[in-house]
Amino acid sequence: MSAFLRPSVDPTAAKVIIMNAEHLKQKTQKLREVIEDLRSSDPVVEKLRVEIEPLMKLAESGMITVKLQWRDIPGRYLFTEEGLQQYSHLEHAFAEFRIELTGGETPLLRKLKREMGEE
Repeated sequence: MSAFLRPSVDPTAAKVIIMNAEHLKQKTQKLREVIEDLRSSDPVVEKLRVEIEPLMKLAESGMITVKLQWRDIPGRYLFTEEGLQQYSHLEHAFAEFRIELTGGETPLLRKLKREMGEE
């Protein structure tokens, strides 16, 4: 079983953040839609899809129950090293997906988004 599915947790460890499965599914679907729109026109988008497909399937099935670490989510380097940053809507959808995988929006992030008019 993968380390991020249902890891054993030391009861003395810091508070474990339980995932909001519905938010994660929504962010996953949005990312999947953006990838589907772009994958035929850019092979790097397909490369991203291949790298994160296992995580997207787990997210859609509700199998991810605790937050992941940023470093455990593949694909980020494709934006800076392979040029995917040219697709701002893909970068935004990927960022939202990663935020949900790492425990969701913090109160500070929600406040910043409100101030920027993003809600």
